[in-house]
Amino acid sequence: MNFVLRVFFLLVLCLMIKSVEAQRILLVEKPGKFKNYKYFVGSDITVRTAPYGDKSGGTIHEVTDTSILINFDNEIMLEDIQMVLRPRWGLGLLSKITRIAGAGYFILDVVNNSINSNPTIVDKNTLMISAGMVAFSYALVPLHNKRIKRGEKWRIKVLNMSMDEEVPNPFQR
Repeated sequence: MNFVLRVFFLLVLCLMIKSVEAQRILLVEKPGKFKNYKYFVGSDITVRTAPYGDKSGGTIHEVTDTSILINFDNEIMLEDIQMVLRPRWGLGLLSKITRIAGAGYFILDVVNNSINSNPTIVDKNTLMISAGMVAFSYALVPLHNKRIKRGEKWRIKVLNMSMDEEVPNPFQR
């Protein structure tokens, strides 16, 4: 039994080593600090490019030494990237919750007033509170993404984890 277990673990280890391959990592880092963001093949990314400020987003399908390929059709050179946009999930969640809470509070108060046969179905205070919550949720929309601007504070580079001397570029034939 012990021998079979050892052979099984050795086989699993060999299969795991075979599946591991070298890769390139797109690194957005703050020089001199420990703050960095890593993007691998298969990661979602949104970038703003230099010439016209175009916003491109999607899944990274290839990372080379000089460019990235997004959604199999959009090749972006690293020197053209002005800004990387990272989603802030906490602010997005807060925005959705306050929007739903504001609308829900308004609907519950209107239904309650209509059931109790009150002369005013929509109360002024309820309207102000629910409108304020919905307005607050829409005021948070510009803060949903963290803007990482390339320049003095942030830099973008590719880490090549390959052991090969010369790595082929799939965009050049």
